[in-house]
Amino acid sequence: MGQLSLDATRRDLLRTVGAGAALSGLGGTVAAQTGGETAQRGRTGRRVHEVRTLISTPPTGDRPADFFYQPTGLRVRPGDVLRFVFETPDHNVVSYHPAFGMYRRVPTGVGPFTSPLLGWRPETIPDDQVQPPSETGGGQAAPDTWLLSLDVPGVYDVLCSPHEVYGMAMRVVVGDQTSAPFETADPSALPEPRVGPAGLARVTLTDPALAPRTIVDRGRVRWQDLQAVQSTPSGG
Repeated sequence: MGQLSLDATRRDLLRTVGAGAALSGLGGTVAAQTGGETAQRGRTGRRVHEVRTLISTPPTGDRPADFFYQPTGLRVRPGDVLRFVFETPDHNVVSYHPAFGMYRRVPTGVGPFTSPLLGWRPETIPDDQVQPPSETGGGQAAPDTWLLSLDVPGVYDVLCSPHEVYGMAMRVVVGDQTSAPFETADPSALPEPRVGPAGLARVTLTDPALAPRTIVDRGRVRWQDLQAVQSTPSGG
């Protein structure tokens, strides 16, 4: 993406999400952090897709907790905006990229991107509050949000650094491009952990429900739709 088109993308995204969003261009992506609300379709016509960071009790009872993005598979159009809502704390959004010491699991030509570790917006938590909002029923605490615009068609895999080993990873397909050199349905065929996905993320990203063609056909794949959620195979 050239500098002129990247500057234009920044301006478009600012118009989409409103004033107050700090933007950074990241080689085919534009990212922003904002505490404001975002309409389902922004003023520029870009569609805004909400992704929530969640924690729940696993249905089988043989894992301590499920950490996941909801939806876990998502198909978007080039230039659409992903709005990550951090409804539970201590999560981030990180691309599998050589710059982070991992095999590339985003299209070639796309630079690395990562959000900060996020949770609740600090200004919504009283100065004298001791316990985190999750321990006090939430109160008036509001979740942080982080925005990501993906312009290059292809398959993107992302992870949550603190919870990748628990399976917290997701796949986004931009446009109709479903072929990816890293795509496999066999966890053992993935590169070894750390250069490849680690822990149960190896199971998440090879689940049949997250096959790129399935994501394109369905549009959205929920965490509950994954076969991996119903059992606990070894993550490798």
